[in-house]
Amino acid sequence: MEITGSTVLLQPGMYILRHPKQGMAPLSIARAPGTPGEGKMETLGTAGTHHALLRDGSDCIVVHISEGPVSLLVTAFLAQQGDPVPALRVDQIGLDRPSSPTSATSATPAAARTLAPRAVPAPAPAPAPAGIEVGLHGITLIGHVERHGDVVAAPGQPLGDPDSPLRLEGFQVVWPDRPDGVDLAYNIVVEGGGALPMVKSGKFCGTRGEARRIIAVTFALIGPCASQWRLDGTAYFSGGFQVPLQSAVPLSGPSGLEHLTAVTLSARLDEQAGAQRNPWQESASTKVFKTGATAQQLVS
Repeated sequence: MEITGSTVLLQPGMYILRHPKQGMAPLSIARAPGTPGEGKMETLGTAGTHHALLRDGSDCIVVHISEGPVSLLVTAFLAQQGDPVPALRVDQIGLDRPSSPTSATSATPAAARTLAPRAVPAPAPAPAPAGIEVGLHGITLIGHVERHGDVVAAPGQPLGDPDSPLRLEGFQVVWPDRPDGVDLAYNIVVEGGGALPMVKSGKFCGTRGEARRIIAVTFALIGPCASQWRLDGTAYFSGGFQVPLQSAVPLSGPSGLEHLTAVTLSARLDEQAGAQRNPWQESASTKVFKTGATAQQLVS
């Protein structure tokens, strides 16, 4: 697979984004990284787009840009080198300027229904729970979800909504009955901010209310007994992408720019895993692991 991308600058307004035609590579739509201080972007897509993926001519995404221009990163996923790169179709929706109060009151009810765009209120943020209850067994996830605030996921349940484009902006792993000799370490990569420090279970990793996108996440079993345990779960990213969890392996979408929307996580005893070398096993020395240009450091 070959991945190629380009950027499109959209001024404030309403736009319809379309795939050019059937039989060509899918297009991923996301806010371009490294462009702080730009406007706000709201999206609404047809079924299956997850507000971020155009697969063919039957898909479209409606984009509302406000409070300043926004740069979009358009990524094509080509099956093989040399395949034609589809060109994103961008159609701006022409809207009349708001009428004055005098002219608005003179319009008949029927004309008002025909000409005036229907106001759709934005979803109200759900109130944060007054108190978060954590069970005594298994791994509970507590996180901050865009528009919903702090939420909790019981053992085995997803934190966030895998079918929603809303960002999971940070999380905390709670493991009340964690056995001696094993622990969970985790960190994230934030778009435009790089990797955040590695933390262990019980610590929060991420942001709250800053509209920061998590584009990569890593979970790792550590400790002298870590080889006896196995991680299970899935990381979900915008565009409908999902990646199974593996200890000490960074997880991200195919382009590395899709944002985290949900995660499931559990740990179970696995005697057969004892023969596998765990690169994150704690020791008395400092170890540095590199993934691409990012280096994470974990000190016992």
